[in-house]
Amino acid sequence: MNKKKDTPYYIGLGVIIIIFGYFAVTNVIHYINKDKVVDSNRSEDRLPVADKFLKKFNKVPDFQFVNQKGDTITNKDLLGKVYVIDFFFTTCPTICTPMSMNMSKVSEALKSQNDFRTISITIDPDHDTPEVLKEYAKKYDANSNWDFLTGDKDATYKLSREGFNAYVGESDNENIRFEHSGNFALVDRNGYIRSRKVRIDDQNENWIYHYNGVQENEIPDQIKEIIEDAETLLNK
Repeated sequence: MNKKKDTPYYIGLGVIIIIFGYFAVTNVIHYINKDKVVDSNRSEDRLPVADKFLKKFNKVPDFQFVNQKGDTITNKDLLGKVYVIDFFFTTCPTICTPMSMNMSKVSEALKSQNDFRTISITIDPDHDTPEVLKEYAKKYDANSNWDFLTGDKDATYKLSREGFNAYVGESDNENIRFEHSGNFALVDRNGYIRSRKVRIDDQNENWIYHYNGVQENEIPDQIKEIIEDAETLLNK
């Protein structure tokens, strides 16, 4: 074999191998980086249902009320449990009915969870005695994990306004008598209010403090979301 004649052949073959290897390595790196970008985007766009995506707000202050069975319920009794809470009154002519219907959905969806509770506190304790609350509970087929609470009016209003940042008040309209928000709050096992981040437009997201307990002014309720997030806290 003539080594001088074969030398250009080996040089050409070597160049081809080097070029092929360069592109092969480049493509591998490209796809690795692409996968990293995809994973990053998935992390940014994922639904905020993992515990780390649920923001921790203030701790629920101390409270003590009586439920529809006449049992005393305090915030300490609820430590170790996850619960959803709202404020309502039994003679409400407006949003309380759809709120209670939605709270019933939450309660039923999670009734198999021993550490879950739903809590509805009346803002009209003068009328809403345990007996009245017991009859109201029957209207919504309330299970054993749903407590309807009544107690001192001033303590109730303070808890709603300061503990849950939820408006309650007496109305100038005698047909309505009371005013309150239609929001639900989610509380974790340690007594802290938790909530998720929601997308407000194509480029921005924002933390919410409450979940919409009822659809109002074309703003949809967030019953599915609060159930998902409660399950996340229960499974933590």
